[in-house]
Amino acid sequence: MEIHSFGVDPITCHAWNQNRTQLALSPNSNEVHIYQQESDKWSCIDVLTQHDLRVTSIDWAPNTNRIVTCSADRNAYVWTQVSGKWKPMLVLLRINRAATCVRWSPKGKILS
Repeated sequence: MEIHSFGVDPITCHAWNQNRTQLALSPNSNEVHIYQQESDKWSCIDVLTQHDLRVTSIDWAPNTNRIVTCSADRNAYVWTQVSGKWKPMLVLLRINRAATCVRWSPKGKILS
């Protein structure tokens, strides 16, 4: 069993990349932190900050390496890695309440 620390804040949600060398997590805020495993420790390599309110769900598509996030701000973003940086694309949900769960389909399409 391995034990790792990612700070003292509660983790609202998390998702792994396909080979579990990277981890996306939200420390109970509007941010998503991307960690990469380097030997026996994890280091933060990026922070995604498009949401206005607390991130409630994250999913990482294994086939396309895209991340989808949703938040209490009623928005969802699809994050695509371009030249090593994560670029957001807003997904219009057209809902009047917080978005609480989002998942990729097995073929890499969004299921909300």
